Amino acid sequence: MAAALCGCLLASPALASDPKWALCGPGLYLPDRPSTEVEPSVPGSIYLSADEAELFQTGTSVLRGDVQVVDESRQLQADAVEITQPDDVLDARGNIRYWEDGIYVSGDAAHADRPADTVSISDADYVLLDGHAHGEAQRVTMTGRDLITVDDATYTTCNPEDAAWRLDASEIELDRNTEFGTARNVLVKFKGVPIFYSPWMTFPLTDRRKTGFLTPSFGVSGDTGFEVRVPYYWNIAPHQDATFAARAMTDRGVLLEGEYRYLTERGFGQLGLEYLPHDSQRGEGRAALSLQHDGSFAPRWNTDINVDWVSDREYFEELGTNLEITSRQFLQRRGDLTYTGDHWYGLARIEDYQSIDRTIEGSSRPYKRLPQLYFSTATPWRNRRLNSGLSSELVHFDRDASVTGVRFDLRPTLSFPMRTASTFLTPRVTAQYTSYFLDSAAPGVNDRPSRLLPIFSADGGIYLDRDVRLGQENYTQTLEPRLFYLFVPFDDQDDLPVFDTGRYTFSFAQLFREDRFSGADRIGDANQLTVALTSRLLAPKTGEEVLRASVGQIFYLRDRRVQLSPDTADETSGTSDLVGEISAKLLGDWRLTAGLQWNIDERRSDRNTIRLRYQPDDQRVVNLEYRFVRDAVEQTDFSFRWPFRNNWGFVGRWNFSLPQSRTLEAAGGIEYDSCCWAARAVVRRFLRNSQGDFDNAIFLQLELKGLSGIGRSAAEFVSRSVPGYRNTF
Repeated sequence: MAAALCGCLLASPALASDPKWALCGPGLYLPDRPSTEVEPSVPGSIYLSADEAELFQTGTSVLRGDVQVVDESRQLQADAVEITQPDDVLDARGNIRYWEDGIYVSGDAAHADRPADTVSISDADYVLLDGHAHGEAQRVTMTGRDLITVDDATYTTCNPEDAAWRLDASEIELDRNTEFGTARNVLVKFKGVPIFYSPWMTFPLTDRRKTGFLTPSFGVSGDTGFEVRVPYYWNIAPHQDATFAARAMTDRGVLLEGEYRYLTERGFGQLGLEYLPHDSQRGEGRAALSLQHDGSFAPRWNTDINVDWVSDREYFEELGTNLEITSRQFLQRRGDLTYTGDHWYGLARIEDYQSIDRTIEGSSRPYKRLPQLYFSTATPWRNRRLNSGLSSELVHFDRDASVTGVRFDLRPTLSFPMRTASTFLTPRVTAQYTSYFLDSAAPGVNDRPSRLLPIFSADGGIYLDRDVRLGQENYTQTLEPRLFYLFVPFDDQDDLPVFDTGRYTFSFAQLFREDRFSGADRIGDANQLTVALTSRLLAPKTGEEVLRASVGQIFYLRDRRVQLSPDTADETSGTSDLVGEISAKLLGDWRLTAGLQWNIDERRSDRNTIRLRYQPDDQRVVNLEYRFVRDAVEQTDFSFRWPFRNNWGFVGRWNFSLPQSRTLEAAGGIEYDSCCWAARAVVRRFLRNSQGDFDNAIFLQLELKGLSGIGRSAAEFVSRSVPGYRNTF
């Protein structure tokens, strides 16, 4: 077992990607075969040519001087060749050159045994074109068309003039059938310095998956200390695999990990489990579970399951490695069953949440849905015809120490769309009925409240365009005015509970919604008109949108009295905030997107976002972003990847909170990517929790292309932190 453990440490990753040899150029090639004047191949025959020849039916035939031997797709060149019959063996010496499909070997002497289908060449240099591999060996033996054995050999996928890494081994087997190599007594050298030894090692010749230990990774974090992770990959079947790992942390202990993945004709999914038997800092065991499944067990029937669970609220905060994980407030546990008919759709859902944010009170946590039943249907869309639709929902809401119960919601709809090539108008009428059956209601509170409201809207617009010329370029400019009228009568809804309803974030899209609230617990009263305008610049040849600018505002014809809480004052302003959006491609390689929400009454900005990206190619990207929400968020975010001097590049991110004058996340590093190896080093400091605690982490990665990678996955972190970054490793 010890030998197997050490030997598999460089097995292929579970889902490896093809080695990227684009940076290698023409550094590895097969020498051209000498031309031969032979007739079309006859199975079982060989063709010979030489300056001199002594040929015999039996015994040993001798050929001298520029000898060529052609056996179907194989070709051998030598100074002298002896062929012994009837044994059908060949011995060659002097300036051996051998060609086979994708293989070239040169050496001092060769021995071929046709009945055994073997060819051996001593003191050899070899090239495997498909895997961009080459090396030297005391002996190279080719058995059949797929198995190559090299003794006392070297192996690398680098260009010959720049072999940054190589394997030195007593024996290497390259199996082109299984697409894996196996080496014994292996010493891995990088830049001539030994970095790893193993009595046995496997490595991929392509991206084919194989059972074995994966490369260990290393890392340093303020919460876990120095850590080493050793994974083992199990290729169960073409549609199933599993990965097991032991993550040893100096400040915590050994965390055991497991992940099982599957893909069938009926669906796909994965199951993950983590278990820390004893956390040395907390004095207790800890665990986490994750399950995802998406499948179809019968025609039109689909299932979607998502379950996440942790043993304690600080699990991700103390054992996680990125800001997205450590900032999660709730873990979802949900199961969906859906059916899609010709013109209708049904959903059955069970949903629960685990709260992992200690600052959130119990009364503010999400309700459980045990269960939720949803049904919708609609007639096929028809222009200038009456269209109808219906949506309905029945949900049982549950939460500790709160009002619970069942909510039934029904929304029949009628609309009459009228569209032409340049105009559209869609009047729409909806009746929404909602009723409740409440438990744990306060004394004197109606436990069977209900509500019935009509909703009327009319959405119309015009499409105009013209040809314009800006500088040296011709464009098509559009002008798209749009009006949206909404009327909903007032109904006092203070006696209705708030189970899953919130207020939409105000945006350009919100100008055209029929309700300012999400969920069925509130229907906002409305008598309002939205006025909006969009203009675009389109490249006439490609249709690419070079510029899109939109602006809009709601004009209220009466006050809004319906609020989430009875304690909230009515809204009396006559207009909404002015909202605008812009997206533009600037000067070829620049892209600008921005959103603005301007408070007309206060003459101030309440929300805005500006994003600017410069990306002239796959290797260079710079992102600048400013986010502002009054009394909540004001941040800048700067990230980049920029090459310098040949194959080197800088990467970095700086996320800064302006009100607190505090860095939320800072990361910087350097990476190198060449023909046969790549490396990355990134240092990161990030906000770990809402209490203001920070953590530090180091990401190190070394990849020997065509062999494996070593270190924590810095590529994943950089790809997530630098929008637009395209990993070339």
